[in-house]
Formats: sequence, structure tokens, C-alpha cells
Amino acid sequence: MTRPLIHLGLHRTGSTWFQRNVLDGREGRPRHTFSDRAETTARIVLPRDLDFDTAATRRWIRDRITEAGDRGAPVIISNERFSGNPAAGWFDAERTARRLASVVPEARVLLVLREQHALLRSIWLQQIRIGGISGIEDFLRPLDPGDHRLPAFDPRFLEFDRYVALLDDIFGEQDVLVLPFEGLRDDPARHLERIEAFTGIALPAPPDTGPVFAAPSLLEAAALRRVNLLASRSSLHRAPPFPRLAGPGRRLARVLGRVATQAGETRRGRRVDRIIRTRLANLDLGASNRRLSSRLDVDLASFGWTT
Repeated sequence: MTRPLIHLGLHRTGSTWFQRNVLDGREGRPRHTFSDRAETTARIVLPRDLDFDTAATRRWIRDRITEAGDRGAPVIISNERFSGNPAAGWFDAERTARRLASVVPEARVLLVLREQHALLRSIWLQQIRIGGISGIEDFLRPLDPGDHRLPAFDPRFLEFDRYVALLDDIFGEQDVLVLPFEGLRDDPARHLERIEAFTGIALPAPPDTGPVFAAPSLLEAAALRRVNLLASRSSLHRAPPFPRLAGPGRRLARVLGRVATQAGETRRGRRVDRIIRTRLANLDLGASNRRLSSRLDVDLASFGWTT
């Protein structure tokens, strides 16, 4: 039987597109074995160490693997939450990797990475889409000394070679495939061929290669932040004063986004990019990316990465 494949994400690297359009069971493509990502998150990611039951979780996964084997289907488990939550600094990425190895030790692993500055901009916009209230400066601002009540964004995770080295150590380098998101975006068929060669699982390219959740315009994001502050209840903002206004407010933000001008978006984009570059300046992304390029045998500079 083909060995299971675990797809870790990251967030904002085409994970939802992969789940919805590649793992859809149509035209010779495989079906997502654990399509309920909330369930795999609840069983594997969220339990405290005191509550995580390795043996029970392993039995649960084994039952599903057996069912797939009886159907002659490959086992593919895709959940970008396995690689951590960006807004919380990916704080549990390492723990989750070890948990996955403890319950599916024979698995192969797929990780998709994205150039750090572009990834960070997309992550920030996504957290606004799902209820966040922080502008780019607040989102990236370090916590005040002594204020460590909740996990917060931590840019050090963006030195990706360290995370890849951990996965290599846990699963074995030969069983960890790391691909740049830019390859998926620019040539999805070739990207899927590399995954197919790695896993032995047929992955015919789907007809739809566009993003599932495109980032909002910066003008829409600016309006949506205010709506979230006043009306959107989420784990990112638990007590808005006017929650009944969330629906109308979000619709108004989308209308504003549609009238955004190119000149205005360019101006706002330059400011956002300048803040991101400044915040990441203390990281040695060039050295990290050179090590990563060597590990992947891919010229990341050709995809616009800092090297």
C-alpha cells in the first residue's frame, strides 16, 4: 500500500486550493482522507500535552487508513493548521510535527513555503479577513517586556531552514518534500508532478488553478479592520460592541474594495512593504534561504526570495 502523505501547509501557500481542487476525487485525482480539518485539528493539534492520547489517536487514524486501503485509495491528510497558526507565531508547529510522527510514523511529509515578505503580507491580510483588528504595524510589533499572556506573531519562524531541519530529523530527509509556493502559482501541473513522483500518488492537474481565498485589496482591508473592531466577534477580538452590524459592515467593506484605485493600492502597498522589510531586517533571511536552497536543490532566488 502507498505510504500516507501528510500535507502541513503553510497557511497562504495554496493549501485550500490543494484540498478543494486537487483532493476532490474527480478525474482520477485522490480524495482527501480526512476532509474535516476541524476534526484533525481538534484531535491532534489542540489538546494540551496532558490531554493528548497518543494511543487513542493512533487507533483512530489507523481505522481511517484501513478504510482507505479497503477502497484501494491512498491516504492523504492535509491541514495547514498542522504547521501552526501564524497569528500566534506558529508556536505549536514543532509539537504538532512530533505528534504526527508518533501517530503516523511511516508517513511522507509535504511542506509548501513562500517568500517571507510576500507571505507575511498575505498572512496579515488574511487575519483581517477572519476578524483581526490590527494594522500591519500593530500586527508585527513585538510584545511589551513581560507581556506574554497569549502567543503572538513571532518572525523567527520565517527562518524556514530551522523548521525544515526539524522535519528532516523527525521523519527523515528522504521522506520530507519541500516546495516553493511560487512554483505552484506559476506552474501548478509541474508542481503536482513533483508531488506525484515523491508519493507515487497520481495527481492530475485540476482545471481550476486560481486561488480560493484571494487577499482583499488594501482599501477593503482598511475598512474591514474598523468593521471588525466594532462588530466582528472572533478569537482575534472577542467583545465587539455592535456584533449585529457585522454583516452589513463586511458588505460595505467589499463595496469599498471594488472601487479601490490602482494608484491608491500602490501607495498603500509601498507603506505596508516598507514596514514589513523594517520588521524583518533583524533576521538573516538571506543565510536561512541559502541553506534552504541547498537542502531543496532549488534556486530560491529565481523565485524572488532573498538570498
